[in-house]
Amino acid sequence: MSKDARIYCSQGPDTLPATAQGTLSGTRFVFKDLFDVEGYATGAGNPTWLKTHQIATATSPLITALLGQGAECVGRVQTDELAYSLNGQNSHYGTPINPKAPNCIPGGSSSGSAVAVANEECDFAIGTDTGGSIRVPASYCGLFGLRPTLGTLDLSHCFELAKSFDTAGIFTRELRLMRDVWSVLAARHQSGERVTRVYLDAQCQAVMSAVRIERLSQQCQRAGIEIIQGNVLAQNGWSLTELSLLFRTIQGFEIIEHHDAWLTLYGDSLDPAIWERVEWARTITHEQYEHAKARQQDFQQQVLTHLKQQRCLWAMPTTPSGPPSLTMPADELAVYRSQLMGLTSIAGLSGLPQLHLPMEELLEGPCGISLMGLPHHEETLFVTGEAVYNG
Repeated sequence: MSKDARIYCSQGPDTLPATAQGTLSGTRFVFKDLFDVEGYATGAGNPTWLKTHQIATATSPLITALLGQGAECVGRVQTDELAYSLNGQNSHYGTPINPKAPNCIPGGSSSGSAVAVANEECDFAIGTDTGGSIRVPASYCGLFGLRPTLGTLDLSHCFELAKSFDTAGIFTRELRLMRDVWSVLAARHQSGERVTRVYLDAQCQAVMSAVRIERLSQQCQRAGIEIIQGNVLAQNGWSLTELSLLFRTIQGFEIIEHHDAWLTLYGDSLDPAIWERVEWARTITHEQYEHAKARQQDFQQQVLTHLKQQRCLWAMPTTPSGPPSLTMPADELAVYRSQLMGLTSIAGLSGLPQLHLPMEELLEGPCGISLMGLPHHEETLFVTGEAVYNG
């Protein structure tokens, strides 16, 4: 039986056997078409990229680590073009069907990774997250999704989009397995502290439906976790719109800085929606970039200070709502994307770990909430997240 080309890449590998017994023995995984495997080409979601790049001469250390702990790889999976989208739509290979909401987009850019896990074709998947590419498809497909602390996981032999924000991440259907995979990839086994306070900013709460707010409140109450409300973002002069623009300015400049030569030669191979973002990114000046980086440092410090002083985690909607319809007009989807990136940019700009917890049975479709914590406190997110999820 042939594999669904909307999910799986044709260039392979189709399978990679485990190289030893270990923590992950008996599990299967897929990986996003941004990670290298020796002897195969990496396509980055674009057929022309695939044709114009050499066969990889080394394998991502993340894949090597998973195989070395007993996991079996069952395929390379699709991504949005150059990972520069949050929709999960690819005009070259097709859009993977969202098993939780078949008439809606699956989310991207780690679309194949999320859909393969949601379809139960594998136990977990690794993808990447720059502007939300783990968190958004996890939300839309009803999965757990982790964007870890920036710089924790080794991204050698992996496609680079924007160096200030790129990180690998994980999708699972079960939080227990998420913790096991994380311990392998991060090469550490730590216990986490269960936090008893979460902060919900007024601007994040304003994006949430009443149903989702009530669900979060009930689960936290049952878990013995206090929700603190406030206006930290506004008090420090930030709006979600400003955070989105700040993030996109840094991201866009770095994309052009790293990929301009290829884009000049082969940009006409990109979907028009992706190319439009490239053209906008080319208008960003070095001065604008440097100013944005300075503003990012201010934001990082403000968020860190609040987390430390309040001894809390931040809670937030991962996405504004459930997944948009496949038929949503492009202009409406662009407006939604800007609002979405206001939320995802909080962890992106601060470099902090964020864990998505699914609430798939809500009326608005698959969605949920996220917890964000201090650097290298992923285990605290797991422990507290488990309490909230089971509350």
